[in-house]
Parts: sequence; structure tokens; C-alpha cells
Amino acid sequence: MYKSGKRFRRGRPRRPLINSSPIKEVPDLVPPTTVLRDEEDPIIDVLAEVVPEMGIEEANHEVQHDINERDNLTDMPVSPIKKRGRGPTKGTAFERLRKYGKIPLNIKDGYRGPSCENATIFSSRVSWIIRVHAEMRHASWIAVGDKEKHELITLVRGDFELDWTKENHREAVVNALADKYNAYHYELHKHYRKFAAHEEALAGRKESVEPHVWEWLCERWASGAFKERSRRNTNNRKKQKVRHTGGRKSFVRLMEEMGEEAPNMIEFYKQTHWSREKGKFINAASEFNYNLMLERLNEKGTKEDQDDDATADVFKEVLGYKSGYALGLGHSVIPEPSPFM
Repeated sequence: MYKSGKRFRRGRPRRPLINSSPIKEVPDLVPPTTVLRDEEDPIIDVLAEVVPEMGIEEANHEVQHDINERDNLTDMPVSPIKKRGRGPTKGTAFERLRKYGKIPLNIKDGYRGPSCENATIFSSRVSWIIRVHAEMRHASWIAVGDKEKHELITLVRGDFELDWTKENHREAVVNALADKYNAYHYELHKHYRKFAAHEEALAGRKESVEPHVWEWLCERWASGAFKERSRRNTNNRKKQKVRHTGGRKSFVRLMEEMGEEAPNMIEFYKQTHWSREKGKFINAASEFNYNLMLERLNEKGTKEDQDDDATADVFKEVLGYKSGYALGLGHSVIPEPSPFM
């Protein structure tokens, strides 16, 4: 309803202006906003003060003098404002869960990596532990001493629920630490390569790295032995025929997320090697493997014979076997022994 306004002389009511419904009190959740006022122009202030005391020409002269002074200030060199970049990760999701106790992880039998929704938090936390607590003055994780490894493992165990009696749980932690250690080494090397000269790189240390560690790393990267090893590794990576589109997530986590989108291993292979942007396989080798899997599966006979076990066998048959590594599934899956051994 609306309030009736004042009546005109002839008795006709005014047009209602304000809604008369009661105003609900808003809880004071947000601090009141400060009302800003327009700042007075100092030039106008000068004119207002000067005109009554002197002639118009003198006043204009004074005003022009102040304008010139202000223009001179704008010509002075001003240091550029440093933009805020992306700082170190805070681990907000980790802190939110950790305050209730150790974070649970689901590491299934046959896997050596978590496949649950906390897998990303686990990965991020291990990366943070490496960046903050690891001694980076080693060529790789293999060169890290047993005492240092034990300290890092203890930090991870202190944050997550793990069954340390199971071998695959222990392997999950050690493999994650090794992967993040080597990945951080690679990141630091990329930073080193941004500089044109070795001396510039020495002076361009990242704040997160201690000076003596950065100096040791720079000397190692500048050595002829490292450059030769790096050249060989680069050539070996160029020979890699098959690439995937799974991103940074482990394959065991992708299998958990895809669910019905990848009902069997052959379809999972297609999903993780298909480029949605290009609308085709990531490369010719991936497409060849997929078509060969379908061909071998059709040789199994009827559709009843083409069950999950049959597709898994074809998947491994086409991709082959490698000691200590499940081809097509990554390090998070414990590989089956080769049938030829």
C-alpha cells in the first residue's frame, strides 16, 4: 500500500511519492561506506582569496603562477608503480581442511597416487613443502641425502592420512616428492635461461632461493657437462611420438573424474589424447594407436567378448610394456610385469 499525500484544494489526492511498506533492517555485516566529497580546486581557492585584496590583473597573475607551479610538478620524474604479481600460493583449500585434522587420501590398490578429490590438494601441498623446506643444492631427487628425504617425508605424513604399512602409500609420497623436486629444479633453470649472460643470472636470483644455493645452481648450469647432458635430453624429448592432453592431473585422477565418459581403457586413451580445440587427436601417433586398439578389439569376436578385461588387455598390448612404468597411465599406476619375462 502507499500513503496518501496531501490533498489539493479541490480534494484530489497528490500522487504517492514514497512506498509505505516497512523498511527491513539490514544487518550490519558490511562496514558503512565512507561518503566522499569533491575536493575543492586549489586554483579557485587562490582566486577567491586574491581578488578582494588586489586588482583583477594582479589576481590573474597570481593564479597563473600557481598553475605553472602545478604544471612543473607534473613534469617531475615519477617512479613507476610496481604491479602486484602472483605471489607464493597460500594453500587456502589446504588450510581450510587441515584445521579439522589430517586430510584423508584415497589411494587404491594397484595405484601409487591418490585418485580422490583431495588429490589436487595433496599435489599442491607437496609442491609447497619442496619449495619451502627442500635443499635445492642437488642435481636431482636421487642425489638428495636419506636424512633430508626422511625429513620431507615426515612433513607430508604430518598433513595427510596414510597407511604407512602399505607399500603403495609409501611410494605415493616418495614419488610425489621426487616429481615436485625435479619440477622445481626445472623451473629455476628456466629462470636462469632468461638472462643473456651468466653474471646477469647470478644477480637475478629469485627471492625464494638462498644466495649460496642460487650461486651453486648457476655454476652447475654454466658447466660444459650440464650443457651437454641438457642437449641430449632435449633431443630425446623431440623423439617422443605420443603426447597427451590430460594436463597436470594424474591419469588415476582423470579416470576418477571422467567416469562414464570413458567407460573402458580404450575410450580413456581417446579422451586423454584428443584435442578439443582442434577437434582431432593431438598427433598422428596417438590416432594410430587408437585405431589399432579398435582393430584388435574387433578381432576378439562378439560384443560380449569385448568387456572391460578385453579392452584393458588390448590397451596394454598396443602400448607395450616398460620396466617400472605403466605406458599410457603414468607413474601413479603400478605396472604389471611383462608377459615375456
